[in-house]
Formats: sequence, C-alpha cells, structure tokens
Amino acid sequence: MRKLAALSLFAVVVACGKRGDPHPPVPIIPKATTDLLVAQRGPKVLLSWSYPSMSTAGKTMTGVRRVVVWRATEELPVSQPPREPGDIDPTKPQAIQLFSKVPTLAPAQFLKLRNRVDSIEGANLPAATTGARLTYEDTPPFHTTDGRPVRMTYAVVTEGTSANGDVSNLVTIVPLEVPVAPSDLAAVARREGVVLTWTAPDTAISGAKKPPVAGYNVYRFPHGQPADEFAVPVNTSPVSKTTYTDNPPYGPHDYFVTALASATAPRIESDPSSAVSVTFKDLVPPPPPTGLTALVETAGVRLVWDPVDAPDMAGYKVYRTEGTGIEQLRAIGTIPLTPVQLVTATNYRDTSVNRGISYYYEVVSVDKTGNESTRVKTDWVLVPKTP
Repeated sequence: MRKLAALSLFAVVVACGKRGDPHPPVPIIPKATTDLLVAQRGPKVLLSWSYPSMSTAGKTMTGVRRVVVWRATEELPVSQPPREPGDIDPTKPQAIQLFSKVPTLAPAQFLKLRNRVDSIEGANLPAATTGARLTYEDTPPFHTTDGRPVRMTYAVVTEGTSANGDVSNLVTIVPLEVPVAPSDLAAVARREGVVLTWTAPDTAISGAKKPPVAGYNVYRFPHGQPADEFAVPVNTSPVSKTTYTDNPPYGPHDYFVTALASATAPRIESDPSSAVSVTFKDLVPPPPPTGLTALVETAGVRLVWDPVDAPDMAGYKVYRTEGTGIEQLRAIGTIPLTPVQLVTATNYRDTSVNRGISYYYEVVSVDKTGNESTRVKTDWVLVPKTP
C-alpha cells in the first residue's frame, strides 16, 4: 500500500513538471513608414522616407529583408466635367488643374490598383541611404499612349525577416513636362553675400521650345559633398528672376539651380544645373577709430583713441607721414609703424621721431579676416628741436 502511494505521488510530481506545447516566436513587425515624400526632378520621380529602424512594439529592428515600392497609375478620364472660366488658375499647369476635379485614391482603392515597381533588398539599403533617409528613383511614362496626363500614387512597405509592415502613407504626383536645366550658373562673393546668376532654359526635356517656367530653386551644400535629392532650397519661395543673392555662413560652398515647372507642392523641377563653388568671406570692414589724438611728449609722440566696438576686432595699424616745408607742409613719405604685429591697445607711442620735423599719423581698425577700416588722420604735429 505504501509503494502504491509513493508511486502515485511520483506520478503527480512528474505530471506537474511536464512542459506544454512550445509557443511560436512573436513576429517582429516593422513599423509602417509615415513620412514618405515625392518629387519630380527632370524625367525622374523621386521618393524619400526614413530608414525603417523600429518595430510596431517600439523596439529597434534587427533585420530588414527588403523595402518594396508600390505605384498606382491613374489616367485622366477622356470625358471631363466642364470648367467655368473663373475655375481656371493660370499659375497652375493644365495637367494638375485637370486632375484637381478627380479625387485622390483612398487606401483601399490604392491596394486594389497598385503594382509592384521595385524593391530595395536588405543588402542594398546602405547604398540607398542618404543621412537617415532612403531614396529611390522611378522613371515611369508621364503620359498615356494617346498623350493624356497621368497621376501616380506611391507607397512603400517594409518587409522584415518574420513579418511585413503595413503600407506607408500615400503620396501623389502629376508628372509634368519640365524644362532642361538652367545653364551658365556663376557665383561671385560680394560684401552683401554670394550673388548667383544663370541663363533661363529655352527648351523642355522633350525638345519643345520655350517651356513655361514657374520660377527657380537655389540649392547650397557643403563644398565637395554630394547634394541631397530632397534638400531644402535656400530660397523660401520660387525665385522669379535669373539672379539670387544668398547670405551663407563664411566658408566654401557649392551651389546648383533648378527650373520649376510648378510652383505648388509636390516639387516638380528640372535636373540641376552644373554646380559652382565659391568661398564666402567676411568682406565688411570694422568701423574706423574715433577720438584719435596725437600728444607730443619729451621722448616722442603718443597716440590715443577710443576703442572700436566690433565683435571680430583683431587690432589696429598705425602709419606715420613726414612733412616738409616752412609756410605750407607737404607729405614726403608714409611708413607703417606696425608692419608685423597689430596694436591691440588703444594707444601707441612713437619714439623714432626726429626733432624739428612735423608728422601726422593715421590709425586703421583691422578685423580677424584682415578687413581694414578707412584711415583716421591726426593734424600735423611738430616735434620740438629741443626737449
């Protein structure tokens, strides 16, 4: 009886320690992209979005298998509703106006109409990354076979190693005939900034003459570095002329210009012009000294002046001019008294004077870039023959 009880207890213990069926691993689902952007540059449609780095659980993604690019293309209906004369906006391209009466695709409609364009495989993601964003170029036909405009809606989907993310936000663009790139871009650094000039394009990428230009965008980027396809132009609104003055930080910069086919979002512009390089330096001189006075002393001449209030002041240069004549003095030569090192104080003592000679002095403010103010001059002072 005791053996039977012991065996029963052993069976209960074994049963309590038995493992259940193993649970399947929780799939890591990539978080859907929410910041997809679209633009047109030349004959290409450009897409940009943040690198997929997070899962829906808020954890860092350890593996992305690929990112798939989807596109749905809509043809402009053959029959269009009549438009009132007041409903025509001359500042908008006709293709965009025609599609303005056609509602954009809802997400459910997009899922039915979409076609897979391409994918960026996981091994190729680093090469497609600029900064913290992925970029993709699409070259679809911009018209139907009978010449009607089309509207394109894009989305991307991130595929993980164990699950796929949801469809991203939808972006829509009506591609347009764009001008060729502006030519003859030149940049000159002046006191007021970098002055850029260029020649307007006279043909479209199709070869058509005198394409409409809605303005220009000016782009600045660090010298020697590649430009971001979705960089923000330095101009806050389209430039209407073929010249623009930029006020960049001091240093070397590269620039290019594009011609806009539409002044409204999304951005639709030409290919970039050839880039130019320019170095912008501080060309603004500091204020001149004030209160300059020459005091004759026993051992020479002492100069005093008021300090110059400038944030980039480096110091002062002092010049001396010798005079000759009895009734009327005339200058016979000017020499720098500080040819090597600037004076940082607001006074200077000249002990190299000759007695019985008249002099006048000039003082110049100098900033850290080497810009010099106008010279400030004293009156003639006579060094006595005897102390």
